[in-house]
Amino acid sequence: MKIILPALFPAVLAAVIGLWGYDCAASLSGNLFADFSGSLLAFGRLAGILAAGGVLAQFLLISRAKWLEPLFGFDRLTRVHHALGLAIPAAVLAHPALLVLHHAGQEGVPFLEQALAMLRWDNAAAAGAGGLLIIAAVIISLPAIKRRLSYEAWHSSHLVLYAGFALAAEHQFDLGGDVNGNPWFARLWYALFVFALVNLAWGRLLRPLLLYRRHGFTVEKIVPETTEAESVWITGRVLAEFGAEAGQFALLRFWAPGFRGQAHPFSFSMSPDGLRLRFTIKKLGDFTAAVHNFLRPGTPVLIDGPLGAFTEKKCLGDKALLIAGGIGITPLRALAERLQALDKDCVLLYANRSQKDVVFRKELSDLEQKGNLKVFHVLSGDPDWRGEKGTVDAGLIRRLVPDFAERDAFLCGPPAMSAAVRSSLLELGVSGSRVHSELFSF
Repeated sequence: MKIILPALFPAVLAAVIGLWGYDCAASLSGNLFADFSGSLLAFGRLAGILAAGGVLAQFLLISRAKWLEPLFGFDRLTRVHHALGLAIPAAVLAHPALLVLHHAGQEGVPFLEQALAMLRWDNAAAAGAGGLLIIAAVIISLPAIKRRLSYEAWHSSHLVLYAGFALAAEHQFDLGGDVNGNPWFARLWYALFVFALVNLAWGRLLRPLLLYRRHGFTVEKIVPETTEAESVWITGRVLAEFGAEAGQFALLRFWAPGFRGQAHPFSFSMSPDGLRLRFTIKKLGDFTAAVHNFLRPGTPVLIDGPLGAFTEKKCLGDKALLIAGGIGITPLRALAERLQALDKDCVLLYANRSQKDVVFRKELSDLEQKGNLKVFHVLSGDPDWRGEKGTVDAGLIRRLVPDFAERDAFLCGPPAMSAAVRSSLLELGVSGSRVHSELFSF
């Protein structure tokens, strides 16, 4: 299945483009590729197909589909989602531009006059508005704009994409030459629409509701870990059947005033034991600050997950190197506990600025005393610290973990740190296939 399922995506793309090419070559008005004007129409239609197909692919990428996410890892799907989002506006803009050029040439009228005339076609104005909404959603996600918005405002802006797609889709079914002119293309296209939308509705809405109905997730208690971090303990029914693994994460939606409209990703910070789930949250924004100030025991929780492929399955040998930065310790603390239970030799390098920032200091010490785990705290800005100082780089790894080449490395921390540590490991000669990380930011 791991080979077959990824092959479906290029196969479907090839089928769509193949049917489009056949339609254009066998058009009732003659081979559209025979002259420049016909080619404008042909590639204008292709741009519309790719724009709609790109949005459907986006829906699949964010659907949390259980058959899809474990194949690639949530962070890789997210990166593809971002890259594809930047490409879709090109197709959205090319579609009307090429069609207007074609018809303007056929009618012998100026481009703007033809564009205004085509807006009077069935659903064309609505489709134009939908295209603008899709482009607006992409613009809002550009880094220069996204970083000026709160997570909640940015996430809510994606509703614009759904509205834009709904407006544009009707136009394609009404006027799309490929959809209306080729029954095979129509069957494939309708199947893709249904498949993407069903996966989206199931993964993002129905599954979390059914999980809550089955498990009844509820906040049991909130325990301070440091001045900036707290652990939220969640109880429920038959949690052993929830299927969470150490190293994974979930999206939490606390069902209380001020929280219901927001779902945020957090790692399991202890190896799931079938009795309780624990998520450790650091104050990093408005939502996490509200968790610290206003969340109360007894609050129901909708959980979307578990998600992520950052698990024990990545550790193919009998040794592991865990490298954490800041609150990135959460999945690695759980993973260390699980790998320890599997009798694997683990070394943890935990980087922080000062001693007050260290999360799970006592827990890590207790785990270390059980054996099969060695913990090194590395602090970069605490003059009173007598242990390891500085940052986790190639020299420090070589000195503290001389058998690093024999270990699978697991990284979790701020993106800049994870990238730097990955580079250090590659510099030391560690194979990229043995360096594992997973970012779950959106």
